[in-house]
Amino acid sequence: MRHYDVYHNSFDLKYREPFGAAPKGSNVSLTIDVHEHFRVTRVILHYILDRTDHERTKMMDLYSEEHHYNSYETTVEMPKEPQLIWYFFEIVLEDGKIFYGRENIFESGEGKVYDHIPPSWQITVYDPDYETPDWWKHATMYQIFPDRFYAAGEIDRSKAPKSSLVHAHWENDPIYIRNERGEVIRWDFFGGNLKGITEKLDYIQSLGVTVIYLNPIFEAESNHRYDTGDYHTIDPLLGSKEDFEELIEKAGQHGIEIMLDGVFSHTGSNSIYFNREGEYDSLGAYKSKDSPYYPWYQFYNYPNDYEAWWGVGTLPTLNKENKDYQDFLIHNPDSVIKTWQNSGMKHWRLDVADELTDDLIKQINSQLKSYDPSSVLLGEVWEDASNKISGGNRRDYFLGGVLDSVMNYPMRKLMLDFMKGDIDALYVDRRLKTLSEHYPLQYFYALMNMLSSHDVERIKTMLDGYLPDHFGEEEKENIVKKQIKALSLWMYTFPGIPSLYYGDEAGLTGGADPDNRKPYPWGREDPTLIEWYKDIGKWRKEHAALRTGNWNSFAVNSDVYGFKRWISNEKDVFGEQANNEQFIYIMNRSYHEQKKVSLNVERGKWQELENKKRIFKAKKGKLTIDLDPCECMLLRHLH
Repeated sequence: MRHYDVYHNSFDLKYREPFGAAPKGSNVSLTIDVHEHFRVTRVILHYILDRTDHERTKMMDLYSEEHHYNSYETTVEMPKEPQLIWYFFEIVLEDGKIFYGRENIFESGEGKVYDHIPPSWQITVYDPDYETPDWWKHATMYQIFPDRFYAAGEIDRSKAPKSSLVHAHWENDPIYIRNERGEVIRWDFFGGNLKGITEKLDYIQSLGVTVIYLNPIFEAESNHRYDTGDYHTIDPLLGSKEDFEELIEKAGQHGIEIMLDGVFSHTGSNSIYFNREGEYDSLGAYKSKDSPYYPWYQFYNYPNDYEAWWGVGTLPTLNKENKDYQDFLIHNPDSVIKTWQNSGMKHWRLDVADELTDDLIKQINSQLKSYDPSSVLLGEVWEDASNKISGGNRRDYFLGGVLDSVMNYPMRKLMLDFMKGDIDALYVDRRLKTLSEHYPLQYFYALMNMLSSHDVERIKTMLDGYLPDHFGEEEKENIVKKQIKALSLWMYTFPGIPSLYYGDEAGLTGGADPDNRKPYPWGREDPTLIEWYKDIGKWRKEHAALRTGNWNSFAVNSDVYGFKRWISNEKDVFGEQANNEQFIYIMNRSYHEQKKVSLNVERGKWQELENKKRIFKAKKGKLTIDLDPCECMLLRHLH
C-alpha cells in the first residue's frame, strides 16, 4: 500500500480547521482523502471524550472526487466542558476495514494506515475566557539561585545553619559533604543575598530582563532551600523581609517583576511544622500526634516512618487535600500567599506542580488573580503539559484557570537532541508543531523556554560533551560558543518567555548538581557572550513580532532548522496593535559543513540583525544563503 493512499494531516487547514486547540463549544472540521482504488462503503470518524472515556462516532460525508481521491469530511462540535478529545478514522471496505491514525503517540501531522485501532490525534478543548497576563507574553526572564549570585556586605556566619560550611572564597566549587548513607550532613554556602541582587539590578536590566525568578528564599537548612523551615520568614542568610520588599520595589523601578519559587508539596524535617530535629520552639508533627500540624503529614509507623518526597527523609510530604493546610497556605488572613502579597509579591513558580492537586493549584491561582489579575502562576512540568497524567489523573493545567505557564522542558530536549545529532531538523519541526497544536495559543506564547536551570547541566557543559574528543580545547570552545549563540537566538525569538539562568551569559560551566549551581564568575566573565545576550535581549524588546507575532516552523534539510515570525495588518496574534514586521530565524547545526539554503520569502531585501551591513536580496521569491558551520541568522525584511 502506498503511503498516501489514505491521507489526513492535522497541521494542514485542508484537513483540520481551525488549527490546534479549540474553544469549548466550537466546531472543528475534519477531512480525510482515500484513493479511488479502494472500494469504500463508508468512512467513520471515531472520537473519544477524555473526561468520560466515552467514544462517539460520526459518519463522514463524501464531498469531493478529484485527482483519483475521494475526500470525506465531517464537523464535530466540541464539548461544553474543557477536556481533551482523541480521534482516528475507520475506513470500511467491501472486503474488510482499515484504520488511519497518528504515526506515533507523540507526533501530530500526517498519519498512516493500521489494521487495528491506531494512535489518536489530540484536540485540546479549553476555556477561551481564561487569558494569560499580557505582560508575561512579552517578558524576558533571569533565573537566580540566590546563594550563588552576588554577596553584598560581609556574611554573618552566626545566621548560617549549625551544620553549614561557609566558603571563604567566592571562586570555590560547590560541594556536598555526605555520610556513608549518601545523606548530606553539611550544606555549603557562599553568601549570596537579596541585597546583592538589588545591587546588580542595573546589570540585570541591561540584559533586557523584565522578570527575575528566584529559587526558594524562605528559611531552611539547605543551600537550595527546597526544605522549607518557615514559609513566613526570609532565610536570615539572604536578608530580611525589608530587604525582600526593597528588592521588589527597586526591581519595579527598573521595569522588572519578581517571581518566587513556591515549595508547597513538602516541608523540611527541620521546620516549624515537622520539627524532627527539635530546633524550633513548636509542637511539630514529629513530636506529638496532638500537634496542629500532625494531619498535614502521612505517617505509617509513627514517628519515624512517614511519606517523604522521593523517599528523602528530610523532605516530609504534605497532605495537599488537608483543609487546614490549604487555609494556612492560601485562605487565612495571614496565609503564606496573602502574607507575601501584602509585601508586593504577585508571581509564583510552583515546584513539582505534578505533586499538587489541580484543585489546590486553582485555589492558589484564584487568590493571586483576586489580588492582582496580572499575577502569573508558573508550574514545574517536564512533559507536554496539555496531556500530562500524574497521580492517575489527567491534569487540567492548560484548560483554563489552573496554570498560566509551565517550564518548556520538551523544547529544551528537542534543541539539545538536535545539537547532539540524535534527531534531525524535520523531527524538530514536527515535534514543535505538535506542541503548538496541543497548546492553546494563550499558553503556547506563555511558556518558559530555557537552555539551563538549577535542575539540569548548564548549556555550555552539555554542548562541550557532545563534541568528538579529537577536537582541541580551543576548537571546542569556538564551536560551543557558536552553538550557544544559535540556541540562545532560537530561544529569544521563539514564542514564549526566554529564561536566562544566571551565569550562562558569562560563560559559566556546570555539570550535574551541585556543579550547575556555581557562583556567578564576577570579574571572570566572557565579555563577548555578555554582549551577545544584551543584543538578543534588545532585539526581542524592540520587535513585537519576536514576542507575539505569528510563528511558522520549517526544516530545510536534516541539519538546517528555522522559523518565521511576522505581524501583518498591524495586529499581533492576540489582536493587539503592533508594527508590521517579518523575521526569519535560521541555523545550521553542522559543525563541519557549510549548507546552501534556499527559502521561499517575500520579495525585497533581508537584513541580518547581528551585522546590518549584510543584506540579502530575494530573487523571484527565493532567498539563497550560504550558512557556515554552526552559523545562525536572524533576518529582517526591509520593506
